Amino acid sequence: MTLSASSALTFAASTFVDSDLIIKGITMDGQQFRPSDWSDRLCGVMSAFGADEQLRYSPLVTPALRGGLRCVIVKRELAELEPRLFRFFLSFAVDNDLQITFDADAVATLLPDTVRRMSRDTPVASPPPAAAKNEDY
Repeated sequence: MTLSASSALTFAASTFVDSDLIIKGITMDGQQFRPSDWSDRLCGVMSAFGADEQLRYSPLVTPALRGGLRCVIVKRELAELEPRLFRFFLSFAVDNDLQITFDADAVATLLPDTVRRMSRDTPVASPPPAAAKNEDY
């Protein structure tokens, strides 16, 4: 479901958020949003440097490519954990007139079809039983 920016803000503010928010890098009138690294910059708000000095994005706010279009996926859990931060991302989209959609599990749609099908069909394997300790040295 694609909403206009203002109706999306009203929707998210007035209802329980039960889907991931997807901010697309295209304006409501079809123009590509600039600069080209906008999604990385926006996700940088919640990023941190790891022990290896590499930038790590939060699992709650992730840059993505969907259909060749730069997007930012904001997980629905952020609305529960930090509602003001969730509204910040939504307001960013509204202020820049970006297209917004809500998806039940946006991250899963980024997976290749085979992996997605396997994750639905295959039960999670349990770890192998621990080997018995050998007291003989």
